[in-house]
Amino acid sequence: MKTLVVYYSRTNTTKKVAEDIQNSLHSDIEEIKEEKDYSGAIGFAKGALDSVRKKESEIKPMKHNPEDYDVVIIGTPVWASTMASPVYTYLNQNKKKFKNVSFFCTTGSSGYDSTISNIEKITSKKGLANFHMTKKDIKENYAEDIEIYIENLKNAILSLNKN
Repeated sequence: MKTLVVYYSRTNTTKKVAEDIQNSLHSDIEEIKEEKDYSGAIGFAKGALDSVRKKESEIKPMKHNPEDYDVVIIGTPVWASTMASPVYTYLNQNKKKFKNVSFFCTTGSSGYDSTISNIEKITSKKGLANFHMTKKDIKENYAEDIEIYIENLKNAILSLNKN
């Protein structure tokens, strides 16, 4: 199955998770890049406000078409209990192109359940396997947790192949 990992990362935490997933699955990978600068404390506050308002951001053109993939894995940091606005924009632009999806998010402490729920609503797809990591998880259980997610995702993909 042809797989793509798509992610947005402001601080490189989500990027690290995305790259580890991509390396384990030997998939293609692409970063969502926005025109707006969300760096630093002010950028974080602007990003959180944009996310809460469900404001689409201006993202740069993507190289990969999700229609060309059997599974698209989408990663986002959690901003104010929802996805980052560049991910919101990407999902709205591509929601009809996804065949199968999986979602993961990174967060300081909470908001991942509502984030995954919002992503599933936008895409009208249930994730094959979903995953979240808090800062604490990343410090204490990263290798184990990512391995479990990848194993669950591989099993979900194998069951797709059987159908």
